[in-house]
Amino acid sequence: MNIKKYLSFPKIIFPAKLCERGMMLKEVTFAISDDLHRYLSFLEKSRFVKNREDTLNTALEFYRMLAMHDWLPFAYRMGGGRIMLMDTTTILDFLHLLTNEEILNAARTSALKRKVTNPFFKDIDFSRPDNWSLVLREMEIMGWGKFSRSRNEIQVEACILPAFYLKGYFEGMFGYQFSYQVFPAQNTMIFVGMKEKKE
Repeated sequence: MNIKKYLSFPKIIFPAKLCERGMMLKEVTFAISDDLHRYLSFLEKSRFVKNREDTLNTALEFYRMLAMHDWLPFAYRMGGGRIMLMDTTTILDFLHLLTNEEILNAARTSALKRKVTNPFFKDIDFSRPDNWSLVLREMEIMGWGKFSRSRNEIQVEACILPAFYLKGYFEGMFGYQFSYQVFPAQNTMIFVGMKEKKE
């Protein structure tokens, strides 16, 4: 490493202040490249971001949220499995080739495999709706949309996946039968789970 060039990098300082949650932030000083500094200045001047401190804090939060410490060049990992970034159009084109029943079965299978491969889901009793939030939070982090739960009801907002896929995924993950309603004008879907009857 060129030490002189490193020392010449612009310095970014996080000022110590109280954050919205009442926690004292720590002051950190570190060096960034000229290229990143120009990009940060561009974001700030263009008002894409509030300020550089919030930008760097948000970037680090995403780093932690997406477990990027486990990422490798050309191979991204999260929650015990490899992930791939893909344009939503490609996913929808693929789903359009399947029948609703095929979509439902594929989603159930995916959910069952996810329960096995994700170490964070180990020993979690998903027959209890109180534990569903763990899965819903992961879905939000993965960019599926916004999910909120009230008892055995799940509200889904801004999700591009068809309702049949979500129904199958929820059923495979939680072991419930789900009915649903779609509200296109609000870009919202409501799913209500009922326990499967044992024969």
